[in-house]
Amino acid sequence: MIRSLLWTLVLLLAAAPARAAVLIEARLEGVPLRIEAALPGEPALAGVLVTVAGRTRLVDPEAGTVALLGADGTPDAPKPVRAADAPVGALMLAPLGGGAMAAGHVGMYHLLTEDGRICGEVLAAAWMGRYLSGLVRAVALVQMVEPALAPRARHGCSPLAFPRWAEVGWPLLAGGRDDAVFRTERIRFDHPLPAALAPPPR
Repeated sequence: MIRSLLWTLVLLLAAAPARAAVLIEARLEGVPLRIEAALPGEPALAGVLVTVAGRTRLVDPEAGTVALLGADGTPDAPKPVRAADAPVGALMLAPLGGGAMAAGHVGMYHLLTEDGRICGEVLAAAWMGRYLSGLVRAVALVQMVEPALAPRARHGCSPLAFPRWAEVGWPLLAGGRDDAVFRTERIRFDHPLPAALAPPPR
């Protein structure tokens, strides 16, 4: 199954336009989130665009910096941000068995617990993990500067930052089924590369 999914991604990449990007539209803590980044191997500037409530930030997951984009698409000076969780207990993600489709992709269910307490479920697309790890780090950095995205305590568990829900793959759905921490609404691997990520002309 994993091999067929990887082959599907290869076909999508082959069919994608020149300088294509990945686009993910989702909700984190109920807040609309738009994430854009160049596909692996594409000539582009380093970084991930994360838009929250109409404000777009250029995030460099490797450097740990966040810069707000102006109305003309020019980023402000990048500011260093350290993504860090508050202290948490012993976390465990255990497979539940069975899967489901969300946002057009198949995931497998896992149960997230902290010190034996059930924190929620994760419907994770494991095959996307290796390709979207930079996006996970980018969202974690934006959580540190955007109060509306700050993790909240639930079900007796500690506030858990986004990467905690993404340890076994990209979360298509995370949290409670009626009270989602994160919900992926759309994923495209043929999204045109945004101008803010385009390399300067030679």
